[in-house]
Amino acid sequence: MYRITVPLASIAALVDGVVEGDPGTLIHGPGSLEEAETGHIVFVDRPELLAIGEESDASALIVSSETRTTAKPVVVTEDPRLAFSKVLDFFAPEPRVAVGTHPTAVLGSNVSIGEGVSIGAHAVIGDNVVIKDRAIIYPLAYIGHEATIGEDTLVSPHVFVGDRVVIGDRCHINAGSAIGADGFGFLQTAHGHRKIPQIGTVIVGNDVEIGACSTVDRATVAATRIGDGTKIDDQVHVAHNCIVGSNCLLCGQVGIAGSSTIGNNVVMGGQVGVSDHVTICDDAVIAGGGEVFGSIDTPGVYSGQPARPHYGQLRVSAAARRMPDVLKKVKHMEQRLAELEARLESSEGAK
Repeated sequence: MYRITVPLASIAALVDGVVEGDPGTLIHGPGSLEEAETGHIVFVDRPELLAIGEESDASALIVSSETRTTAKPVVVTEDPRLAFSKVLDFFAPEPRVAVGTHPTAVLGSNVSIGEGVSIGAHAVIGDNVVIKDRAIIYPLAYIGHEATIGEDTLVSPHVFVGDRVVIGDRCHINAGSAIGADGFGFLQTAHGHRKIPQIGTVIVGNDVEIGACSTVDRATVAATRIGDGTKIDDQVHVAHNCIVGSNCLLCGQVGIAGSSTIGNNVVMGGQVGVSDHVTICDDAVIAGGGEVFGSIDTPGVYSGQPARPHYGQLRVSAAARRMPDVLKKVKHMEQRLAELEARLESSEGAK
């Protein structure tokens, strides 16, 4: 599968690790704990996984000081997961496409193209677009009028980048995403839903990744913003006028309704829903499936529907599990009370 074979000592140098065992052990690629073959190197970042690594067919392990072993040659590092990511880059580097503009690409007027730019087959570039140095526009992508694509940014096939959208440096917009499509703005009238024009834009910071088939809608008049370093998973929706801070993680199928403000370093698990005009503070974590209906102003972990502090939500869940037994007891108490009341009425009648 991989075309490179190197001694384990080279892997150690790559990840700033230390070899324990035979430094000449030949490695021809990374593998998984469950399916590793001879010549593979795998990582073990938890002690409970060490036995699996030792019993696997892998030729070597990347381990921490807490998970070292003599069963196989190892590379000891401070962060095995980070080291393994470097190994993945080494054996399967991102292919560099040819520099230049494919003859089937369609370019509008006054397009500014930097050095080392690649524009793929059948890509469409609007008027007055700026594409900065070393950016890659893959085949079949669309870049709207007056948009800006930053340095070293990758725009994958079938991506839509709307008019006047600004995408920063070193970003990766994955296949099928729409950055700067119209926000969902309609006015209910007696004659039906009147569309409110969405004439704003989207501004994406540096080092942002947006997953496949995700959407970031343009603002009504200003800008929807995605902060530096934020990573957005597949099938995520960020609605119009939202502000998402720096270094956030938005997992699959997160939906953020319009005009909400998300702070820095916020993490949202899969299928989190955020209501409109909500503010979430820095360093908040919303567990998967959580529903945020009101603003959150204190950092911490939140979960549930509606989202509340996680430990409080656990107590609510525990109480809910006890509800069937509680209802049985209440029903029994009601029956006992009815019997006592009947006896009391009977005794008073006898008097």
